[in-house]
Amino acid sequence: MSREKERKQKILELLKEKERTPKELADIFKVSLMTIYRDIKELEKEGIIERKHGTVSLKENESNPQHCVICTKDIDGRFNVILFLNEGKKVHACCPHCGFMAFRKLSDKVESIIMKDFVSCNPVNAFTSWYVVGADISPCCSPSAFAFSDRYIAEKFSRGFGGKVLDFDDALEEIHRLMSLGTRIKLSL
Repeated sequence: MSREKERKQKILELLKEKERTPKELADIFKVSLMTIYRDIKELEKEGIIERKHGTVSLKENESNPQHCVICTKDIDGRFNVILFLNEGKKVHACCPHCGFMAFRKLSDKVESIIMKDFVSCNPVNAFTSWYVVGADISPCCSPSAFAFSDRYIAEKFSRGFGGKVLDFDDALEEIHRLMSLGTRIKLSL
């Protein structure tokens, strides 16, 4: 393996730990900034990394799968929930069910939450969405929770597949009630 390929591989390993500045990378590899910028540009073209505000980090996409903060399943883009925490951190959950559980544990740190509308797959504000909790189908975690931007659509879904139509606060409480006999979890961020 060439030195250049080896260095790029090690850059990716370092970025798995945390984001870095080009200067840090140049110092670690004892090469010029120009050399690091060339490596960064090539990795960026491949869609593996991204540059933001003077730092370099792994790009969050299907080639860099995220795991659910609650159940550790791989994230399926159709049900993905992103909790935006203060200090610019993000936490990913595999579905609204785990999103509610994560919110319950991290509520004092959460600034906003984005979920996917079950029908359109468009991102929606979790706090203003409607949910069907406890439907007869469960494509991810159980008890199931499905997010909808429109209450009318949530009610139609509920008529066909069962479950309760609830707003965010009531859905949060219903998931907690249904899970209350389960095991306690501790999140390490």
